[in-house]
Amino acid sequence: MSTAVKYLFTEEMVGERVGPDIFEEGVRSVPASDRYWCGVETLPLDRLKDIQAERLQFLLKFAYDRSPFYRELWDRKRVRPSDVKSLDDLHKLPVVTKYDFERDQAAHPPFGSAPTSPPSTHLKYWQTTGTSARPRLWTDTRQDWENGLLLYTRSLYGHGVRPGWRGFFAFGFPPFLGFWLCFGASESMGCQVVPKGGLPTKTWIEILRNLAGSAPSFLVSTPTYAIRQMEAAKEMGIDPASLGINLLTLAGEPGACVPATAQMLTKGWNAEVHDILGVTETSGPILFTCQEQIKRTPISDHVNIDYFVVELLNPDTLEPVPKGEPGVSCVTALGRFGMPGIRFLVGDYMEMVEEPCPCGRTLPLAKGGAIGRADDVVFVKGIKLHPSLVETAVRSTPGLGVEYKLQKKSDQVVILVEAEPNVPEKEYARLAQTLQQDLKTKTTLTLPVEIHPPGTFPRAEMKSARVIKG
Repeated sequence: MSTAVKYLFTEEMVGERVGPDIFEEGVRSVPASDRYWCGVETLPLDRLKDIQAERLQFLLKFAYDRSPFYRELWDRKRVRPSDVKSLDDLHKLPVVTKYDFERDQAAHPPFGSAPTSPPSTHLKYWQTTGTSARPRLWTDTRQDWENGLLLYTRSLYGHGVRPGWRGFFAFGFPPFLGFWLCFGASESMGCQVVPKGGLPTKTWIEILRNLAGSAPSFLVSTPTYAIRQMEAAKEMGIDPASLGINLLTLAGEPGACVPATAQMLTKGWNAEVHDILGVTETSGPILFTCQEQIKRTPISDHVNIDYFVVELLNPDTLEPVPKGEPGVSCVTALGRFGMPGIRFLVGDYMEMVEEPCPCGRTLPLAKGGAIGRADDVVFVKGIKLHPSLVETAVRSTPGLGVEYKLQKKSDQVVILVEAEPNVPEKEYARLAQTLQQDLKTKTTLTLPVEIHPPGTFPRAEMKSARVIKG
């Protein structure tokens, strides 16, 4: 074990720190250079995969020895950690879904049998948003939290955020992991943090107007709420581009990598627009954009493979897809020990490539980011329809507003969209026909389209439900 790594927390604060040290991480609390927070980001790809393998071997044995959930699951499937001799063997372990954790917590309330130590000794408590399953409870040890802070810090640094910037956090601070980790990482890297909390949106816009222009500033929110803040500013007679936000870091849903949405937000805020993706069950950013990737089409995310094994699976069989082909993501978190996430089916549609990035990072790329969640895909006449594809069409059509829904009615899907405020109602039919034709070109499907007046659909700070039942 190397002693070269200098952690954020002292040994006395952490208690038991487990897993291998990776000496290339160096001093975690300061940037390694003016371009990279951590030296690991530019290591040769073979070394990154060695780190993956070393951390994976430790995690599997640790989880088997200490987590009844994984021990019983693997025993039932007649597989042992020793059967996984390399990354290529990981598929021998069963895939775990949110429903498995939901059932386990119902059988062993409140936290289930996944924890490797008493949850009451862990630092952080979370619950999932429960958009498509019952909310699950989750915890982070102090070491887990520290690992997540490192990942978020280097992701923000990759965006271009620097110590001394001011971060505006546009969310209500609920018990969802959400942007809490970003908030903590911003503090630890030396930024001033400004929380919105429960303030009304227009009161929040006044805070932005008073503070954002006096220091380099970044805004943290979901893509949907970034759009809502633009709307609110315009309703107040304020040009969002004049507020002084230099950079947006967006998470919680696709958007920053959806070209039409990224372009709209970039122009509207006069700011760089960046993407981060993570989930509660695995913690920490799995993907993040750099300053070079946001200049490209499609916009791609770097994959933090030193802390995650991201497998792409066939959504129907859950078997690994051939290298280079798209699939749904299955993630093993290599730095999460209190409640491990091993072969957890995140379910984002992705395509991963190993190719150089002009930024100098050797971390692989998720080409085009995460297209969408498998749970959000709807089938129309046997054809998959991603909400992000509808989003691109809606936000590329002049005269249409930014809010939309996919209303599922038996075997049909109706596209519900708002018009822009200055569009007369007599134009709605023409707009519906224009959007319908664009969607037919993109999908081969003829989908009913309904245009509604501005303000019809509610705006959300957190994830927006795009698919609704009729």
